[in-house]
Amino acid sequence: MLTVTAEQLSLGPADDIRVGTSQVFFVEGREISVFHREQNWFAIDNHCPHSGASLAAGKCSESVVTCGWHHWQFDLRTGEAIGRPGFKVGTHALEVRDGELWITLSSEPEITHQAVGPPDDSASETDQAVDWRNASRCLVRYGAMAWTGYFRYRSTEPLECRHGERVLIETPRGVEVGEALSPLMTEPPLNDVGKVIRPTGELQRKLTPMESFEHVRGQRDARQQALVQELLETSSRRLAERGVAVDVVDGELLFHGKTLVLYFLGTPTDALGVLASELSQAREFNVIFNSVLEIAAPVASCGCSGGGCSAK
Repeated sequence: MLTVTAEQLSLGPADDIRVGTSQVFFVEGREISVFHREQNWFAIDNHCPHSGASLAAGKCSESVVTCGWHHWQFDLRTGEAIGRPGFKVGTHALEVRDGELWITLSSEPEITHQAVGPPDDSASETDQAVDWRNASRCLVRYGAMAWTGYFRYRSTEPLECRHGERVLIETPRGVEVGEALSPLMTEPPLNDVGKVIRPTGELQRKLTPMESFEHVRGQRDARQQALVQELLETSSRRLAERGVAVDVVDGELLFHGKTLVLYFLGTPTDALGVLASELSQAREFNVIFNSVLEIAAPVASCGCSGGGCSAK
């Protein structure tokens, strides 16, 4: 039984959770995974945002847990999904005091997931189409890797998109600039087997002529190019020194200037999360790593923009 003291809640005797094991607690309506590692304790929301699997049942290293369903990895210190920008789980503070384990719940909302069981391909098209109700769609090319995805426009303000026009979009990585490849259409997009495709992100509006000019000028700015080159070289050198078999191949600063994305080839690993934190220190933006083989995860979905799950 939980004991409440001020903002902390007791989870019981700390010795009940052996080193190297985990346990699930239900705290104030949230399902929390508690991990007892050799050097530390960690508490995160239990459900993987990909498909809802229990993270307490996953494989855990000192500071990274790997989901047992599709091998998504999460940094136990930050809750962030490694190599999958935009996905994270809530983290909570733990303290061992007089042999008792105490938790302080985070104020951040619990991340909801798409399903509580294994992915079900038999879901009706009506259920899958819910994300497109009262919305239009636009095919947009975006990112240094020239990804394409269907973006959702939900404003009541009229918007006319022509091929090649620059638009402002929101992805899990942040606010970005994209290129419209289609006009707005009202019917939900379908893949080649007739399944409804979930939105990749939100279409906000078209760029103004001045914003478009500033964006192009920023991409050509020598200082910005030098900054990206510096981070590419620094990250490649540190990964090589640490024996991490990942190639960092490109980078870009997003439109809002708050996120710099480094693209890599290789298997996502907790070393990328550690390096991202190091590179972000004392900078005015956050550094994140994104695999070149997997697009930024769509809004409120499992991370698949084309009707199939690339993470399975």
